[in-house]
Amino acid sequence: MKKKEVYKANPEKKSVKQKIQRVDEIKKELKNYSTVALIDLRLLPDALFQSIRKRIREEGGKVFVAKRAIMERVFEHHKDLKKKQDELNKPVALLLTTLTPYQLSKFFRENKKKRAAKTGEIAPFEIVVPEGETDLPPGPALSELKTAGLNVQIKGGKIVIAKASVVAKTGEAITEPKVKALQKLNIMPFEVSVNLLFASDGEYFYGKELLDFEVQQLVDAFTQARNVSLNGNLYSKSTIELLLTSAARQGMALSGLEKNKEG
Repeated sequence: MKKKEVYKANPEKKSVKQKIQRVDEIKKELKNYSTVALIDLRLLPDALFQSIRKRIREEGGKVFVAKRAIMERVFEHHKDLKKKQDELNKPVALLLTTLTPYQLSKFFRENKKKRAAKTGEIAPFEIVVPEGETDLPPGPALSELKTAGLNVQIKGGKIVIAKASVVAKTGEAITEPKVKALQKLNIMPFEVSVNLLFASDGEYFYGKELLDFEVQQLVDAFTQARNVSLNGNLYSKSTIELLLTSAARQGMALSGLEKNKEG
């Protein structure tokens, strides 16, 4: 049986040289940053991506978008990233930054963009058009809004939403007339943000679900846990001093009572 020939890329070929140089460039830059992150590009609007890329670069970071073959070479030669090669089955961007994983996640949360509804999209929450005046003059727009189920009237030469109207209930598909009505009113009910696949500080990998919190939530959780420890006389690094102080005070109070009895 004839052996199957194994194809080997010619390292002298210009395109192959360029790929090798690209891999080496990214591998070299990886050593200069404390945080590496991977974001999903599939549903990310280009305008938002370019804005994020600009801000990351202004902070002194790097953003790399490369073909899968190049990313695979980078990941397989990195002691930590090789564990995440399964994330390369989709278009991604590699971010290198001195921001901590939490700071990076917070930056993404603070840089969301509004987007319009799409025909057939399932509403994740109830979409309501509030009562009030619009900038639309009477005409075809009036019938379009009525077709979408909005309670509209004409007042002072303008179309007015006479009563807050539900365009789509939670879990309901948004129809084309309703999408057009929202567009007419310049209402963009949804937000789009960066889908962070993971961020690593060189020691741990953090997923979006782990980083998507506010510092105050952590403070509140810590405070509640400490109160439970104090009330249950459970010793820990954060409660031992308070418990010892409380015990000392109780001891002094008890000693004072004993002296009074003796007197």
